[in-house]
Amino acid sequence: MPADPFVATVYEMIAGAAALTVLAACRGELRNFDPAAVTGRSWLALAYLMVAGSLIAFTAYVWLLHHAPISLVATYAYVNPAVAVALGALLAAEPVTAQVLLGGAVIVTGVALVVSTERPGRPTGAAAGETRR
Repeated sequence: MPADPFVATVYEMIAGAAALTVLAACRGELRNFDPAAVTGRSWLALAYLMVAGSLIAFTAYVWLLHHAPISLVATYAYVNPAVAVALGALLAAEPVTAQVLLGGAVIVTGVALVVSTERPGRPTGAAAGETRR
């Protein structure tokens, strides 16, 4: 894996896109795909998801893996759905049901437990025997 988080992210995103394209082709999903039928707004939404939702977010995540305690980085996966629910309710008027609130409470409780019980991390940099190439 490359040391540069951005390069690592690009490799991982390309591998994921290639695997999903092969899977879609094997399932016959590309036969009915007509790019001309996709609206400009949909292409812009896809571009936004690719850049902001994948490339920028995952690059930040990989960078954090190298520069922050793992217990803090791990909270990203748990807090992300709560932020998505809040944004969905605010921006798209999506309903927030009791089941959604209960799930959110479980997530927040889990994150609080992880963060509050953080153990001392492993040494980083030269103390861990890291060498530059």
